[in-house]
Amino acid sequence: MMNMLRPLWIFCLILFLVPLPVSAVDVADDPETVPYLFTLAGMSGTLEGDQLTLNDVPLVVYFADRPARKAGSMSLQRFIKMWDRGENNFKQGPPSAELDIYEKSGDKQTILILEKPEVRGNKIAFKVKAIDGTVPDSFGHATIFMDSLGVKKSPS
Repeated sequence: MMNMLRPLWIFCLILFLVPLPVSAVDVADDPETVPYLFTLAGMSGTLEGDQLTLNDVPLVVYFADRPARKAGSMSLQRFIKMWDRGENNFKQGPPSAELDIYEKSGDKQTILILEKPEVRGNKIAFKVKAIDGTVPDSFGHATIFMDSLGVKKSPS
């Protein structure tokens, strides 16, 4: 499992080290609904009650699986604006997500349901319900991998 997460860890590290624009990358509009998956990586985080906060999140990366194979990035603010838009939105059907916390003692994965996102600067907070696993009160580098959101056009 650790070897499978190594490329992901390198990708997340690059996100923090390479300056990237915070605006969305242009991708062509899709004539049919395409499911996009989302990734948010942060330098640290906290859990207070049922409120999960991910700190120092530079952007949201999204991608579509085959056959579309499209990808891009967007700001946290743009991501939040999509939360309750469209027929198949996250407000009506809260997304499942995996929170991966990277620790020297070993990586920790928790499956969550995410609701009610709030953006405060470069922080994003969600009301969460743990489905499998637990989240520590505070943690270092972490990534949230969210399930799909079907949209008629690209997220940008």
